[in-house]
Amino acid sequence: MIKQQILDHIENNFSDTYSIHEEYRSHPYYCLIEKKNFLPANIVKMLSDELDNIPLDKCKKFTRKGSCMYEHNNLDETPIADAVVNTLHGSTFLNWLQKATGTVDLIPDPHLIGAGYAKSFAGDSLQVHTDFNWNDQLRLHRMLSIIIYLNDDWKDDWGGSLEFYDTKRKTKINEVKPDNGNLLIWRYHNLAYHGYPSPMKCPKNKSRKNLRLFYYVSNANYDDKHPPHRSLYWFDDKEKVPYDVPWKK
Repeated sequence: MIKQQILDHIENNFSDTYSIHEEYRSHPYYCLIEKKNFLPANIVKMLSDELDNIPLDKCKKFTRKGSCMYEHNNLDETPIADAVVNTLHGSTFLNWLQKATGTVDLIPDPHLIGAGYAKSFAGDSLQVHTDFNWNDQLRLHRMLSIIIYLNDDWKDDWGGSLEFYDTKRKTKINEVKPDNGNLLIWRYHNLAYHGYPSPMKCPKNKSRKNLRLFYYVSNANYDDKHPPHRSLYWFDDKEKVPYDVPWKK
């Protein structure tokens, strides 16, 4: 049910991948785009409620260089996130994402290294940084990051907008408010500086919430001694090796 709702919503509202791609490419330094109300409102609410119900002692607390963010990526404990992530890791969404960003051969991360749910509270910040470029568990290079925000009544004066800077880390060029259901996509760039460095001023009973997913590509080449082939159903009794028979129309 969740999967079909998401895919139908994307098809009905974001099917013009050519225009999305043109907008994505138009960023002055690195490809970046925001799409409002990317997920159905009821699913965003389900994700938000699920994240609220995760005890903080089950989350990993990220505190690098003064940042503070609680992360959770155990999908066995979060059935709503599990259904959403599986949809956004599936072939239909991957095909949409590849067309929207002009990339090919994207690979999702089933382990959610550095990804999954995240939330932070009043006084917390995320210091300006560039993202990790290599997933050591998958042995793959990072290509795309996406964030889906889960905040239904976020106020501007609370802060928490994700700020993007030029490649010299001097000039702020984008500021993305964490509005409910919004999707943010950007291409990995080693100088794509971003963060929300000022401590947030939201009420103590509120938190800045999102779901993050990262996508990868491989630069692996096949072994020249064992080039790609179909499953081999024939066997040469003399040479003692399997072989293929050309397919005929």
